[in-house]
Amino acid sequence: MANGHPVVLVHGLFGWGPGECADFPYWGTGRSVPCPLPRHEASVGPISSVHDRACELAFQLRGGRVDYGRQHAAEAGHRRYGKTWPRRQALHPGWSAERPVHLVGHSMGAPTILMLQQLLAEDFFGWGSTERWVCSISSISGVLNGSTATYLLGCDEETGLLDADSAGHFLARGIELILRATGSVFDRVYDFDLDHWDLGRDHDGDESLRGYLERVAASPMFAGTDNAAYCITLQGMLEQNRRCRTYPDTYYFSYVTEQTIEGILSGHHYPQPDMNPLAIPFALYIGAKRFARPFYPRFRSQDWWANDGLVSVYSQQYPRSAGKHPVGGAITAGRRSFTPGRWYHQTVGDTDHIDIVALPELHRIGHQKRFYQTLYQRLANL
Repeated sequence: MANGHPVVLVHGLFGWGPGECADFPYWGTGRSVPCPLPRHEASVGPISSVHDRACELAFQLRGGRVDYGRQHAAEAGHRRYGKTWPRRQALHPGWSAERPVHLVGHSMGAPTILMLQQLLAEDFFGWGSTERWVCSISSISGVLNGSTATYLLGCDEETGLLDADSAGHFLARGIELILRATGSVFDRVYDFDLDHWDLGRDHDGDESLRGYLERVAASPMFAGTDNAAYCITLQGMLEQNRRCRTYPDTYYFSYVTEQTIEGILSGHHYPQPDMNPLAIPFALYIGAKRFARPFYPRFRSQDWWANDGLVSVYSQQYPRSAGKHPVGGAITAGRRSFTPGRWYHQTVGDTDHIDIVALPELHRIGHQKRFYQTLYQRLANL
């Protein structure tokens, strides 16, 4: 083992942390397989913006009261401060360049950890931080360039903003996916962690899930860009990729999930038979979606068709829509040496967006275990 830096797992959109949802394992076997490094699971806002999630992750690691930033809070229209994490509960209270972390993000967790590194590089929190507080970044099914599925959920193709009547639809479809995994326990305990928007759930008053969703959907949160829906559009990730850098002393890995096949005549991509049923409509939409205008130079709609049910393969590989993000290439079998400052990617075939976390089908559990064992060992060897 070349280092002893902790691994921090950061969930995606509509995800949850330890102790939430009756401690149903968001990370599946990733939380239980042997790990040669200290391992922590984070809990950030499941539908909050990438910026807000990154701030929550920072204070969860170091301890203290979450500070979203004076200017950001004023522009977004929410409170500047959020939850307080006592020092004794901090995941990594001695965090520094000498004691960095390995950040692992699934789905929207990937842009969240990239934003965190950028905020650290800018010393956004006034801690004297740098990008060196992060040893490595690992994206799993990461929305690194956005997801075209957001437009099926009501985001405008021109602006990326949610249509006025689409917030409820966006929330309902996300909840449907989570209910599939967790069952009725979700209804009883789930909270969107939106106190900074004055949108905490009233459990004491026995507020129903439907009532809570209606209140969240009607809030000003979804009128602008400071929400998860906008952040993972192609517009939102284009903005982030311009801002966030790939740093020369950090290792970058991307694990790409895919479970579609190309049609012989159409060239469109279609879900494989064993894809999660709730992801199939998204897979069909992504697999044939054409756009009227390019989002960036050399944009081609067909590049985005192969997908894992929620995110295109093309989007998962590495940040590519804007900015300078050097690529190291594909991870070949048995490769042990990597150059920092470059993105390396590996395809995890016949796996959809959900099977790589949570509890997959029985015949995939061994596959999932081997994936996390290899990931953890790779990080320990850096």
